[in-house]
Amino acid sequence: MQNSIDMEYRTNVNNMNKFTNQWLIFCLILSCFLFTGISRAATELSASVDRNPVMENESFVLQLVVNDSVDSDELDLSPLQQSGLLIGRSNTSSQTQIINGSISKSTTWNVVMLARNAGEYRIPALEINGVKSQPITVQVVKSNAQAGEQSQPIFLKNSIENDALYLQQTTKLVTRLYFAPNVDLQSGTLTDPSLDSAFIKQQGKDTETSEIIMGTRYRVIERIYAVTPQSSGEFTITSPTFNGEISTDRRRSVFSNFGSRKPVSSIGNDITITVAPIPDDYSGSWLPSDLVQLHEEWQPNKDSYEVGEPITRTFTLTALNVNEEQLPEIKGQYPSDFNMYPDQSESHSAVRQNAVVSQRVSSEAIVANKAGTYTLPEVTLNWFNTQTNRKETATIPAKTITIVASSSKNDNTLVSNIPLQSQSLENGGQQCPAPEVAQNEQEALSCPETVSLSINSWLLTLSGWIAWLITTLLLVLKLKAHRNRPQQSNTQVNVTEPQFDKSALKKGCSENNVSVVRSQLVLWAKEHISDEVDNLQSLLGKIDKTTELATEIRRLNQSQYGRQKTDWNGDLLWKAYENYARDTKVSTNKLNDDLPPLN
Repeated sequence: MQNSIDMEYRTNVNNMNKFTNQWLIFCLILSCFLFTGISRAATELSASVDRNPVMENESFVLQLVVNDSVDSDELDLSPLQQSGLLIGRSNTSSQTQIINGSISKSTTWNVVMLARNAGEYRIPALEINGVKSQPITVQVVKSNAQAGEQSQPIFLKNSIENDALYLQQTTKLVTRLYFAPNVDLQSGTLTDPSLDSAFIKQQGKDTETSEIIMGTRYRVIERIYAVTPQSSGEFTITSPTFNGEISTDRRRSVFSNFGSRKPVSSIGNDITITVAPIPDDYSGSWLPSDLVQLHEEWQPNKDSYEVGEPITRTFTLTALNVNEEQLPEIKGQYPSDFNMYPDQSESHSAVRQNAVVSQRVSSEAIVANKAGTYTLPEVTLNWFNTQTNRKETATIPAKTITIVASSSKNDNTLVSNIPLQSQSLENGGQQCPAPEVAQNEQEALSCPETVSLSINSWLLTLSGWIAWLITTLLLVLKLKAHRNRPQQSNTQVNVTEPQFDKSALKKGCSENNVSVVRSQLVLWAKEHISDEVDNLQSLLGKIDKTTELATEIRRLNQSQYGRQKTDWNGDLLWKAYENYARDTKVSTNKLNDDLPPLN
């Protein structure tokens, strides 16, 4: 019996070992087959385009397929930059198929390409793991603009309000992105337009509308830019570019990651503008605009003010089609009997009724130190009317104000009643009558402050004088602190006043960086010459025009704003600045040496 069991056990073990060996042999053969198949498939790289020929400004898709599962970064797409075509967004997808027991894998790259001009373009061969694709020649033909747009699921249009400008005049550029009705956008980005020597800033947020073109309703996203050229001449604004992905109608495979998405790119029309220089007969600060308005407000607004009473004067400068950074700060002129404390100005811009409206609000606190009648001079601002091509002046008329002696210094009764009025606010707004106007004893007893004043009037009078002295002292200290520290804006944003940096000026001159040199020279002039200097033109009005520095500043302006551009050498300006600063310092020291000593 035992022998029978042992024999059966040995038979089962042998059968199991035989089955295991057969399974291992099968797996080994299958692995070799799969390895051989994959290795053979990995040697193929194909390239094709979805259409050829194509129209100019019409995007097409270059498709690259390798018969293997590889990482997306294994294929180097950089040689495409040599084709002369614009390269848009690309995506990668992987796919695995099993057909009749045969397994195949592939990796696909879709690259969006676009030609701006008609002609013949050659897409070079690409390489992966030593395997190259075939080069492709693409024919790009001219097309009717509207017909080309109709063939695209997404297209761009650019328009400009004014293509003939003056230097530093702002115009509005509108970019519209059109989506066909059957387009399902998955993702996308829109770049900004570009123009050398110009400030370009988006205005507001994107808006969405619709437009019917040849019977088809398109969804439209509109974006507005403010363009302010900083050099004269003829320039081309390069269109923004849209890159994105849209859904396709192709059925998605369970093995495909990106089968339902298609990359798309679109670029709009470039725009050429002509920028005129500053007219030769124009003098003063340059402010080109369609319309300039200057307005003031007084707070409090009344016929007369007391000595020591703070008055807030606010100037509002509004201009059309001007960059907000170009608006100068407005300041009033005051007699020597006034103290003036400027506040931090605020500026902003927005698009209103197809125009860029910029505004700067400047405030200053003024305090009169002496009674009398004063006439404050008019406030003027010169500007250039781009509609009439004439110089004009915005004006705030002269204003006469009356300053009277402070009643708080001459009326002891009023001073002594100040604590009483403060106490009445703490008692629900109930006014406490003074002892001399109380009608009866009951009325006087109803207010504790009146009783206290009746008993200790001399003490309250003394405390009133002390309170007045403390208030005056605090006001003086606050005004001094206000004068000695930079002002903060009402928006509670910490603003640091820029300071002159000599090393930055030297570096800007060595690199011929006009923007840095201009700003640093203005900061230097504000610190060492006059705080009224806002630009290089006003700086020239403050220094001797025969100096080497004045000559180099005029050369800098000529290189940027003249009718004919000239080369500018920043090193010469740096030497002129050093000589001017040294000579000015020597002259000042010599003047101090010549002064008689104080006895």
